[in-house]
Amino acid sequence: MGRSTVLLVDDESAILETLALQLGRDHRVLTAESGDDALRVLAEAGTGPVAAVISDLRMPGMDGVELLRRVQLEYPDTTRVLHTAQSDLNAAIAAINDGGVYRYLAKPVQTDELRATVQEAVELHGRSTTERHLLDTTLKSSIQALFGCLELASPTAFARAGRIRTLVAELCTALQLDALWEIEVAAMASQLGAVTVPPSVLQKLDKGMPCTEDEQAMVDAMPGVAVKLLKDIPNLEDVVEIVRGLAPAEPVDDSKPVSPLIEAAIDVVRTAIDYETLESRGLEVESAIAVLESRDHGALSVLAALRDIKGVVVPIAAGKVRGLRVADLEVGMRVAEDIVAANGLVLIGRGMIVTSLLLDRLTNYARMIEIVEPVLTVPGARTSY
Repeated sequence: MGRSTVLLVDDESAILETLALQLGRDHRVLTAESGDDALRVLAEAGTGPVAAVISDLRMPGMDGVELLRRVQLEYPDTTRVLHTAQSDLNAAIAAINDGGVYRYLAKPVQTDELRATVQEAVELHGRSTTERHLLDTTLKSSIQALFGCLELASPTAFARAGRIRTLVAELCTALQLDALWEIEVAAMASQLGAVTVPPSVLQKLDKGMPCTEDEQAMVDAMPGVAVKLLKDIPNLEDVVEIVRGLAPAEPVDDSKPVSPLIEAAIDVVRTAIDYETLESRGLEVESAIAVLESRDHGALSVLAALRDIKGVVVPIAAGKVRGLRVADLEVGMRVAEDIVAANGLVLIGRGMIVTSLLLDRLTNYARMIEIVEPVLTVPGARTSY
C-alpha cells in the first residue's frame, strides 16, 4: 500500500525477471516485452499513475527512444530511464540531451545503482506531480478571480458570458471536440473586456439592440482586452489564441500556424456569441440560425451541430431566409420577422411584402430612430408598387 508503480520494458524475459526481483521490494512493478505492450500497460494501469518507465533501447518494432518519446507526450509527469548496453551509450546520451530521457543505466547494472536511480526517478515524479497540481490550482484560482471581477463589475456581462459558455459546452460535446476546459474558459474570457465598456452599451448588447459605430468598436475590442489580461498567465496559451481569433484587430503571426483544434474552437465560440446576440434580440431559433447561415460563414459543421442542439432537424434552405440591412431591402421581398426600432417599437409587422412605399417609410424611420438590423426576409411575390 502506498508503493509507487514502475514499468519495466525489455524484449528479454530473463532481464525483466531479474530487474523485477531487484525492485519488487520497494515498488509495485509492471512489465512489458515491447513498446506497444508498454503503451497498453500504461493506458490500463488502474492503480494510479506510473511513476517511472525503465526501458531497454534496442527492441523489435518500437525502440526504447521512440517509446519514451511517446511516454513523454502522453504521460509527461512519468520519469523516463533508458537501460542499454555499453555500445549504445551515444544514443542514450543523445536521448537525454533531447530532453526525452531523465537518465540511462548501462547493462549490466548493479542492484544498488538500479535501486538508487529508480528511487530518484520516483521522487522526481512526485515533485512534478505536486508542482503540476499547484500550478493547476493557482491557474484555476487566477481564472476564478478574473471572472469574479467581471461578475462584480458587470453582472449583466457575466450572465451573458455564462449563457455563451453553456452553448459552447453543448456544441463541443456535439462536435466531440477535445480541450473542452480551455474552450469553455475562452468563451467566458471573450466577455472579460466588458469591464471597459459603459453599462449603457452592455445593456444594448444584452438585449441584442444595435450599437452606434463607436459603441460597436468598443464591443469589437473586448476580446483584445481579454488577451492582454490573460497572455501572461502560464498554461493559458491555447485559451489566449482562441480569444485572439475572435478579435479582428489583433495582429496575426503567420509564422505560427494555427492548429485545427484552435480554429474549430474559434468557430464554436464565435457562433455561440453571434447566436446569443440574435437570441437576445428575440429572434426565434430557426430565424436566428437562418441569419447565421446567410452570412459568409465557414463554420458549417458548427451550424449543423447548432441545428441539432436546438431541435431544428431540417436545415433551412440557403437563400430562403436572409438577414439584410434596411438599405439592402428590395421590392418584392417578404418580411420574415417584425422590423423593430431600438426602443422595441414595431415598425413593420412580419409577413408584409416590401413595396416602394414601404421602403420610403423605412427610410424616413431610419432618419429619426435606430432600426434593429439585420432584417429577416424571404422571397415573395414581385410587385410593381
